[in-house]
Parts: sequence; structure tokens; C-alpha cells
Amino acid sequence: QNITTTVTENGGLKARVGSLGTLSETGVYTESANNAVFTTDFSLAKNQDGEWRIASLEDGIFLAERMFFGQLYVEAPVYFLASATDSLVADLHWFPRREAPSRALHALLSGPSPWLRDGVTSAVPEDTRLTKNLQIDDGVARVELSPNVLAIPQRQRSLMLAQVRSTLLAFSSIQTVQISVPGENLDKEVVLELSEYPYGSYPLSVISGGVPGTVVDQDEIELVPANPAFADLGLTDLAVAYQKPPSSYAALARSGTELVAVDGATGTVRTLTTGASLIPPSFDSLGWIWSGERSNNGSLTVSTALEMEPLTVAAPALQGMNVRDFAVSREGSRIVIVAESGSEVKTYVASITRSSDGAPTSLGDLIPVGQRLADVTDVSWVGSTELMALGRSASGSDTSLYSLRIGGPTGRALNVQEGTVALTSTRSSQPVVILTESGRVFERDGSSWRNRVSSVTSAAYPG
Repeated sequence: QNITTTVTENGGLKARVGSLGTLSETGVYTESANNAVFTTDFSLAKNQDGEWRIASLEDGIFLAERMFFGQLYVEAPVYFLASATDSLVADLHWFPRREAPSRALHALLSGPSPWLRDGVTSAVPEDTRLTKNLQIDDGVARVELSPNVLAIPQRQRSLMLAQVRSTLLAFSSIQTVQISVPGENLDKEVVLELSEYPYGSYPLSVISGGVPGTVVDQDEIELVPANPAFADLGLTDLAVAYQKPPSSYAALARSGTELVAVDGATGTVRTLTTGASLIPPSFDSLGWIWSGERSNNGSLTVSTALEMEPLTVAAPALQGMNVRDFAVSREGSRIVIVAESGSEVKTYVASITRSSDGAPTSLGDLIPVGQRLADVTDVSWVGSTELMALGRSASGSDTSLYSLRIGGPTGRALNVQEGTVALTSTRSSQPVVILTESGRVFERDGSSWRNRVSSVTSAAYPG
């Protein structure tokens, strides 16, 4: 982050410094790509004492990340509601440390970031405001809202209270939240307990010998019932439904030209769709199986294990890209996509718009994440705003696992085994699982990798 300066033709100065990211007025962090540079111009003038001083410069400030940004700013998840499930969705912001709770509350009342807007809802009425400034004393946050919130239905008000409480309780300085309107305390209202990361405890599923199954013990796999069709399908890229025990699988077949569903109880196989080269499938929590053409024409497909035709999901931003991988978030409001465009490989997130019955209909704008990485081969959700990616920071560098933040910086997480080709994960507090090209599955065990199972061609947790 060394600053270099040059003199311009008009006698001003041009300063250049390496860029890690930018922060908007609303607290939205956008990570910069590798080798990105900030450039700014300013002019100098002598004061009455003959001393040189800066006379003019562009708006904005430069902060060194390690010395100042981390000390002055704090991350603040602002919680909205998933459109199709009873879950919270975090919209990550960064605010000045001293103002963070108040700024987060105002961000909640203002609504979600533009990219997320079509994938979430808010129970907070549009004209809601604070009638008093937020007060925090001895860990108790006191919020007084405008009286219009009394006119909304009881369930909507319960959801609103959950949003307010979850947003403020994300700060370590707050242990209790008291909410009221002028003259009336809302503390006795029902508050719904909503999860920001709806994910249970599930076993690891794999494909071994061309057949899906569940890992039940060290190097022990319980395969689905035998079906002669498995011998000809060549199943790859397993996806597993959110069920325990696993009863629905999806996978690619016949060199990636077919998407099939496998019934875990009977071993029955059904072809869902065909194509030239399909994207590895992803289950969402509502049971939809996502896929589409790798060489993308601006759309994806969703299917179910039931007898029905696949639905088309409009994704115009993907037009002309080659999609390597994707994964739908646990609550079903967002999707992470790894795609090639020209010589570049980038990771994006987008919101998912759904119909009233929960069927996906379209994707929103693509928002880049993990821009410090030069290459990504696989990605998985581990938190409400956190992803785990298998990739490289520069061409020719070693493959590693990286933590990607939606609305935050990238961090290197773990070194991996040689020949690692895929990953799957559950949550940040649980071990990540990797698959090597030799068919060995490893699970992180403290500071080392433990061999979990062998002779495997694909491994997946639900999602």
C-alpha cells in the first residue's frame, strides 16, 4: 500500500496507491480486484507563511486496512426476511464503530441493498421511522418506533420485531433490546425465532462405484438400492436434498449431458433434463434442483423429483458466460455463481426472485465477491454472508481454501491436500470436506486433514 506521487502538467500532484476495496456512503463494502490501484489528484498552494498546503482534492478518504479500517469500522449485518422461507437474510454493511448500531438500525428502516431487494422482503412498513435516537445503556438498547407499526397485522409485527432485535443483537455491546412506540411498550409482543442460517445436521453423501450413498462410518458407505441403470449412467457431481436421512439425490450423467434424480429409498432413476454440457446441480431448501447449460444463453433450469417439466429461470446477466459451478443459499434467497467470461474467472452472488408458490423465476444483478482470487473451481456456503471457495490467488500459485465474504474482504482459510478438486461444507463452525483427484475424501480435524473415505468420485452435503 505504498503511495507513489507524480507531478501533473498543471503543477498538481497525482497519487497512486494499491486498492483493497471501497466503502460507499451507505456502508457497502466492494472488494477490489488483484493489482487494482486508486488514483487521485490534488493541488498545492502556499499559505501566507510561505508553507505548501493541499489546496484542493477529490472527495473521499484513504485508510490503511490493518492500521485504521479495522479499528474505525465494524461489520454490521442488517437482517431482512427470505421471500419463501421463515428465515433471516443478512445484508452486510460496515459502519464507523461508535455509530454502528444506530446506522444499522437506520439501514434496516431504509430497506435492503438494491442487488438483494428482489430476493427478500421486510416486515418494516415503508414509512416507519425512529421517534427518538437509539439509546444504549449497560447493554440494553432502547428503540422507539413511529406508531404506524401498530396498524400492521400481528404476524407482520412479530417479524418486524425479529428483524430489529436480530440486527441490534449482532453487536457485542448489546445484550437486550427493548422496543416501543410512543406511550406503549412492545416487549410483550410475540417475537418469532428465525434462523439466519437454516441448516441442520446431515451426513455426508458420496458417489462410489457409480452409485450414490451415505457415509455411515470411517471408510464405510451405505449405497442406495441396486439398479442396473447405474452401470451405464456414469454419475458425477452429486447434489443432495435437505432431508435426513437423504432420500433424494441429483447428479449429472452420461458425461454431463443428462441431469437425473435418484430416489434414495428405491434406487429409481429419472431423467430431469438433457443438454450439451450441464452445470453441476444444486438443491435449494424448497426441493428445487438447479442446473442449466454451462455455455449459458441467459437462463437456468429448475426441476423437482416429481413428474413435471423443468422451469426456466431468467438470468440475462449470464448471457455469453461459461458457468463452472453454483450453489443456492440455505434460505433460498441468493445464489453464488462461478463463471468464466473471456479469460477471467469470477465469483458472483445474485438474488433469486420467486413466485408466490416458491418457484424460482429470475436472478437479479450479478455482484462480484472474492475479487482477490484469480481462479475458483468450487464454492460452498458456510454462513449467512460467508462462502468457502477452492481457488488460487494468482496464476500458477497453489490451490487453497479461501473465505469469501458477501460484502466483505477475502481471507485465506486453509491449505489443502495435493490434487484437491472439490469441496463441500456445512457451516463455518464445522469441518470442511475436500475431495482429491485420487478419490479420497478428507475432513479437517484440528490443524490437519483426516482421511474420511476413499474410492469416491463425488462428495456432497445437502445443497
